[in-house]
Amino acid sequence: MSLLIRSLFAASLALSGTSALAATQDSARPVGPTLGEIAKQADQQAPAVQLPAASNLPTIGDVAKQQDAQAKAAAAAAASSGCTRPQAPGKLPDGKTATEKEMRDAQIAVKTYVSESEAFNACLDKLVKASLSRITAREYLALIQQYDLTYSAMQIFAERFNVQLRVFRARTGSNSNGQ
Repeated sequence: MSLLIRSLFAASLALSGTSALAATQDSARPVGPTLGEIAKQADQQAPAVQLPAASNLPTIGDVAKQQDAQAKAAAAAAASSGCTRPQAPGKLPDGKTATEKEMRDAQIAVKTYVSESEAFNACLDKLVKASLSRITAREYLALIQQYDLTYSAMQIFAERFNVQLRVFRARTGSNSNGQ
């Protein structure tokens, strides 16, 4: 240690009224458990946890049925309020064999589906906002699930079309956007 650091260290010890050696060699019991005690506790097996009786718990099948029923109820509530989920367009053309007309028609169908999906979700938003004072948490979550399902389906379908469009463009050398 340099002379300056030793001097500062000695001065701080003098001010604190304790000695560094005494602080590091204290024979008193350390505060808290020792590493040995912690290791012994870790080696001991924890007592077996008693699970509650399964008779009062729903099965996974019960939960799935309940979620399906909630989704159907939410879809019915959405439909009765004027919100109609759009049907995905039919099968997409294969970019390896499709004609330009087939790809254009598919693009129009996908754009229409995306627009209708966005309109459906906007309708659900309005339904939720208009029903906040009387909607239950379960109904709210079911409507949000409908929103999420529609959004996911829209994204998946659009991406599938884009994959086929890229295949078509690579095959034909076309760089047009199909419009």
